[in-house]
Amino acid sequence: MSRLSIILLAPLVAVALTPAIADDVAAERARLANQRIQIEEERRAREEEERLAQAQAQTESEDRRETNAETAAASEQPGDMSSPPVTRTTQTGVSGAPADRVEMSRALEQLRELGALRDAGYVTEEEFEQLKKKILNGTL
Repeated sequence: MSRLSIILLAPLVAVALTPAIADDVAAERARLANQRIQIEEERRAREEEERLAQAQAQTESEDRRETNAETAAASEQPGDMSSPPVTRTTQTGVSGAPADRVEMSRALEQLRELGALRDAGYVTEEEFEQLKKKILNGTL
């Protein structure tokens, strides 16, 4: 009799445990999705840092070339040496450039996060476009 009752109760126990298993699966999927978003954000941040470093190195290289060319041109010109050579300033030479880079970096990070939310389905395409415009205008 006890074997028969175990055989009859086993399907009932399995059905009773199914919602708990489904909740565990949903929680694991959510955890994996969050982990994937975080990994993607870290990858994008590394790529952005590398891009900024390359742009800065290129700008510094161009500045050095311009300075060298201007110095060479000034040394080749005979005559009045009373006026110093004219130098052009680039965006990195402007006093507010570090603040601009911080703002740009912050805006890019916000856009990355917004894109991740859109890709994960938390934000619709329309909401994404509206928020993107606000970020790019500096109002968010």
